[in-house]
Amino acid sequence: MSQTVEEVEQKTVLEAKMEGFLDYQRSYRSHSPLTVSTYRCDLSQFCRWLQGRLGCLPEPSAITRELVMQYAVTLSGRAAATVCRKITVLSVFFGFLMDLGELGSNPARRIPLPKPASRIPNAISEEDAQQLIAAAGSPFERAMLLLMLTAGLRRSEVGAIRLEDVNLENHALLVRGKGAKQRMVPLMPQTAEAIRNYLAIRPEVDQPYLFLSPQGQRLAADYINRTLRRILARAGLAKRITPHMLRHTFATHLVRNGVDVRTVQELLGHSDLETTANYLHSDTRAKETAVALISSLTRPCDSAT
Repeated sequence: MSQTVEEVEQKTVLEAKMEGFLDYQRSYRSHSPLTVSTYRCDLSQFCRWLQGRLGCLPEPSAITRELVMQYAVTLSGRAAATVCRKITVLSVFFGFLMDLGELGSNPARRIPLPKPASRIPNAISEEDAQQLIAAAGSPFERAMLLLMLTAGLRRSEVGAIRLEDVNLENHALLVRGKGAKQRMVPLMPQTAEAIRNYLAIRPEVDQPYLFLSPQGQRLAADYINRTLRRILARAGLAKRITPHMLRHTFATHLVRNGVDVRTVQELLGHSDLETTANYLHSDTRAKETAVALISSLTRPCDSAT
């Protein structure tokens, strides 16, 4: 929605600079709408805190390291990863102003951050996966489910697939991932067939995206969540299964079947190999098999004759 001159004039200097920062992230850095929206929410929360703490929104040059530290302390109790992200967004914002020559120092740089807990990715069993696939009630549901389960797509990546990204003849998919990064992912024959069946009934509207809502629009994240919940209910699975758990399942089964971690990293679109390495620690079955190989250590020795 475009803003009127009056609305722009009513913004404080800090708010105007934040809008410029968000425009930069969206247009120049090509960050996804979801990323820009997250930045906006984090910056807005900081502004609300400043307003309550100071009674006004100061100019960026008046924001001190002490203020940012006080704000960080108020975030205690939230997940460590959330706190780290919020403070990092502030640091990126102030760094942006420094690059423009509008700020001499970054008050959010090197703020002590909580250490995020190491979380083991959750995967679903083969039986649950098969139940989900059997419960998909339409070509749309089956194609969407199989893409998350057999191609390891993030929820946002499912909604971002364009018709031109799908190569059914070669069973390949161009995935538009985080930070405008792209990767090629092979499609299993069943997944390619599911997409082909969906395309046969896809609404003929002027939209570049593969998956469309009933209104003929690009899929929203909430719509993908609701679709998965409907499939879960139909499958009779009371457990909580999220789109990201399907991605975890894809990665865990690759590792379990001996795929090297570098290949898994490329398929998932991870920037950091350490993130992918978490899947090496999540496969309990593989650990049990490994430990069983040394069972001879506990066998009783043969009696001397």
